[in-house]
Amino acid sequence: MSETKRIWDAFLTDRDKEVYKAAGYGKRGGFGKRPALFIIDVQYNFCGDKPEDILEGLKQYRTHCGAEAWDAVKHIVPLLELARDKNLPVFYTESGRRNDLLDSGVQVGKNHRGTEKTVLADTHATRTVEELAPRPQDIRIVKQKPSCFFGTIFMSHLNFFDVDTLILVGCTTSGCLRATTVDAYSYNFKVIIPEEASFDRFQSSHAMSLFDLNCKYADVIPTADVVDYLKALPARAAD
Repeated sequence: MSETKRIWDAFLTDRDKEVYKAAGYGKRGGFGKRPALFIIDVQYNFCGDKPEDILEGLKQYRTHCGAEAWDAVKHIVPLLELARDKNLPVFYTESGRRNDLLDSGVQVGKNHRGTEKTVLADTHATRTVEELAPRPQDIRIVKQKPSCFFGTIFMSHLNFFDVDTLILVGCTTSGCLRATTVDAYSYNFKVIIPEEASFDRFQSSHAMSLFDLNCKYADVIPTADVVDYLKALPARAAD
């Protein structure tokens, strides 16, 4: 394996490291020429209203991901600024539910706090954090399931903008980010995940999801590398 220290190294067994090396996983797929930035579920109910310990934050929001969420936001901000400077398509998810939670389906039954009303649409809890607030021209994808492709018109927008590379940031690494990455890969998009710009409530799930995604479905690379790529990219012509 690479000598560069990665977030997942502490969770891998010696056998895992040998299999990784022998099977050829983790090769860089590289960037395309027509990227879009997609900000997944960076909402107050995942980040909290301020950076705080996750166990404290969970008292208010059952989906809270701890102070790491706000660390990720700091890394997403420059990516968003560059995407806007380059006139790239910027997508957001809006993951909110109706008041009776019927549109959550079986998801309600998979959490002991599943009926709490901190997931309702058009509330403070399900609003994107102010630091990353969408503009009117940005595209907001309403979803009720982990993958942003499932039951939405996301693919239609990607076709319209002729996107070949998706830069995915946000949360949770093991949930919506992972599901969207796998579907994007299945549709033959190049997928880039800036490592510091993703987050999860479980440290082990975060690390190992990034490992698995980097093995097979995406390039999990330092945010600084993505910044360099965007800086070198010519601005996209206005529509």
